[in-house]
Amino acid sequence: MNIENKNNQSEDQQSEVICDCTGTTKEKVLSLIKQKADLDKISSATGATTGCGSCDVDIVNLIDQHGDSS
Repeated sequence: MNIENKNNQSEDQQSEVICDCTGTTKEKVLSLIKQKADLDKISSATGATTGCGSCDVDIVNLIDQHGDSS
């Protein structure tokens, strides 16, 4: 796989919808995490985790992976 394909794959993964109820993308959640948002702030800003709940674990995992643990 060349660099261009890797970049396209990364962009596709970030634009992936992780909350079907609200259409919230992984990119949006990661952007909020970079702004130090916790689960409640992400939920308030996007509506994610307020519907069926199937995205809860995915969003918590993103916070764990990309959030500032300090």
